[in-house]
Amino acid sequence: MTLPELPSVIHSLDGQQLDLSAPIWRLQASADGGQMQFIRWPLLRACALFSPEALRICQHYICDRLQRKKAHTVRGDFNTLLRFARWVIVQRKSPAETFTWADYTVELAREYLDWLLTHSSERGNSFSRLRVLYTWGVARQYPGFRPEVLRVLKTMTAPGNVKGHHVRSRHPTQGPLSPEEQWLITQALRAERGADHDRVVVMLHLELGCNPLASVRLRASDLHRFETSQGPLYQLDVPRVKKRTIYRETKRRAVSQQLGHLLDVLRQPDPDSPLLHWLTSHQPERAVNQALRRWVRDAQLISPRTGDLLQLHARRFRYTLATHLAEEGASKFHIAEILDHTDLQHVEVYVETTARIADYVARATDPIMEPLVQRFLGQLVDAGDAPTFSGLPHDALIPAAAPHLPLLSVGGIGVCGRNTRHDGLCQLLPPLSCYTCSLFGAFRDGPHREMLTAIDAYLDAAREQADPRILQQLDGVKQAIGQVLGQIEGTP
Repeated sequence: MTLPELPSVIHSLDGQQLDLSAPIWRLQASADGGQMQFIRWPLLRACALFSPEALRICQHYICDRLQRKKAHTVRGDFNTLLRFARWVIVQRKSPAETFTWADYTVELAREYLDWLLTHSSERGNSFSRLRVLYTWGVARQYPGFRPEVLRVLKTMTAPGNVKGHHVRSRHPTQGPLSPEEQWLITQALRAERGADHDRVVVMLHLELGCNPLASVRLRASDLHRFETSQGPLYQLDVPRVKKRTIYRETKRRAVSQQLGHLLDVLRQPDPDSPLLHWLTSHQPERAVNQALRRWVRDAQLISPRTGDLLQLHARRFRYTLATHLAEEGASKFHIAEILDHTDLQHVEVYVETTARIADYVARATDPIMEPLVQRFLGQLVDAGDAPTFSGLPHDALIPAAAPHLPLLSVGGIGVCGRNTRHDGLCQLLPPLSCYTCSLFGAFRDGPHREMLTAIDAYLDAAREQADPRILQQLDGVKQAIGQVLGQIEGTP
């Protein structure tokens, strides 16, 4: 079969015109802005792997994808080709002929997938992208693509990269911000530290948890001001990203008066100009994170978790907002709506890693079913010399001491399995919160009944004045302690 000629000019999915006669194909992440995406064919030619016919097939595939998929996705497809070519070259022990798609056998595909799963952070994603290309080639009956090979490829499982690792581990520089770090940021914003242009970027991502691409696509006309008796109110039409549509879609979000006023002052009169017009047009998303880092340096924010300058980037704000919503009991649907996710798979991590998830499950459960909720998530242990938790040099004793509780015992209630060197200090309220934590090792001979009595005494004295949310949390702690006592009494 003779391959058709490649067109000299095409229009991408969102209407951008591309010159395919150039050695490097260029387009923006979105038609209304975003970082430039480059398809660098000289890099693939430099590998000297693909035959001229195989390379032309690759170009036709990328050309077709550009008319069906967003720019960022297609750049990932091209990078997959580049990664595969470099892998084949390294794996070959002796010089070989150039690669044609007839050389992509089931054995080669299995070997490549095995290598990806053990050596690449992408894991099976690159294999899956190549399988899409192969499916495309079979459908068009291009040379070298065989239906019998495709049938086997479709039976091969290619697990993708692990999602939410930094959220699960509460990574000190890549995961959600701690409450102490959030407090430092809000205090610096109130003091108006740093340049206005940088401060407005911080406030925008702190309040909305925007994807950087959405931020750089904001236009001057997306900011709306409404006069009220309490002063002006502001709203933003935030562009949606990663949606399978060629049209510009937005979601309206309320912002604070402080942020709205600053955006109103800084925006240009042209309604179609970028709202954050001072960001470089070549790589505006990178400029967003540069502005965040620059503001941290100007404000001299030192993280209490690391002792160094706070590591700030837009995605951390996104993680922080979603984690906060989960801890406040928001549903997965609500979190997905705020983050503008179409499905729930990307928000599962925030709900499943919330330390107080049992509280919200029980609160939403019928009272008849409430006793079935397992509040105590830890384990029973005996005090001894050997560490209870593997990977920790020694046990961290949790004392039976809490503010405002009239405790008679001064012993310890158990040990903590948190690795503070890697995960940072506990952000909850030991020892009360320990009973609902999965990292808690409760001593069988600990003063748990004394803790329960002390909580009851506090509730009797302060129930009228205490915050209802605190009372609900203490009720959950009481149930967890009761479950600890039940397990102890049932232990032979």
